Amino acid sequence: MVGNWFLLVFIAAILGYAVVSFGFQTVHMVGPSMEPTLMNGDTLLLVKTGSVKRFDIVAIKKMDTDQYFEIKRVIGLPGETVRISNGSIYINGEKLETDLYNDRIRSGGVAQSDLELGDNEYFVLGDNVNNSEDSRFGNIGNIGKSEIVGKVRFIISPGKRRGKVK
Repeated sequence: MVGNWFLLVFIAAILGYAVVSFGFQTVHMVGPSMEPTLMNGDTLLLVKTGSVKRFDIVAIKKMDTDQYFEIKRVIGLPGETVRISNGSIYINGEKLETDLYNDRIRSGGVAQSDLELGDNEYFVLGDNVNNSEDSRFGNIGNIGKSEIVGKVRFIISPGKRRGKVK
């Protein structure tokens, strides 16, 4: 009886570790760069599986700590050319039509001229585009596929904001 109990606890611990390591994780939003979609201090559920598509919100591991992730929205996909000019985003020369960036983008940064993404590179922006450090700037730059930890899918807390991320 005691042996079965220990076996059950051991299996539960292994399954729990697998879910956290390979399936889900909680992360925290730090700063105003994703407002109004995500707010400073939001606790978020991150899903570590699936392909990354345009407009997905992703957690990016850029620093040498397990406790800090950049949270940004994917705009440019591998192999595309991104340019930000006259306050708008262009992908492969075509204006990106979206309601996400109604504010005129004041700085194109490195994307003020054509920026070609490599085979495993993504271009990310914060939703609060004029108050965000993102792929336009050298400290973030293009994001390698291996740096994307997963996609943000759900706001866990605070409770009044709980729900699916759009």
